[in-house]
Amino acid sequence: MQAPGGATDQPVSEPQEKRPYFSTVDAIFVIIAMVVGFMVIRLGVITWSEGVHTEETKAHGEKVATWLEGAGKNREGGKPTGIAACDAPEATWLSCRDALVASGGPLADLKNVAHPNGLLFSAACDRTVLETHGAIIIEKGSPKPPDGASFMYAAIADNEPIKEPVPLRVAICGRGYSQINVREVKF
Repeated sequence: MQAPGGATDQPVSEPQEKRPYFSTVDAIFVIIAMVVGFMVIRLGVITWSEGVHTEETKAHGEKVATWLEGAGKNREGGKPTGIAACDAPEATWLSCRDALVASGGPLADLKNVAHPNGLLFSAACDRTVLETHGAIIIEKGSPKPPDGASFMYAAIADNEPIKEPVPLRVAICGRGYSQINVREVKF
């Protein structure tokens, strides 16, 4: 609406200062957002890679458990396992295990996929020994008192004789050095 004399009711505005469309603050925000985005993607890739390694290690543990279970059934039936170092009367866990993964052995293709220079077999997961990540853990079962129907498991000693059937638990050392149980078998 116009007032008499051609004046308008609206106040006269002062010219506003022109601000840049993309300021330094905007550039800093974009850089921080890109860094955060890169870090999130990198964390996702690392987590995915460790998950793949854990699953592959579990598959290796299953392969060991399957062989031990089959050999255990053969031993119960009075048949040999097919590995001389495991069938000998004075056989120990170390000699049998080494024969299994030796060249030409049934498990010769196994390797530590999580840590290429790491141990294939370990007594336990140990954060202070980085080479145990991705290792296969074999534990011997001992009957729990008083019933004896369930077992307590502890690392099997290398010099453990294996002439008699032995209850074993196969596990792996997974992400974060946590023990992941695969299967219990009788060998």
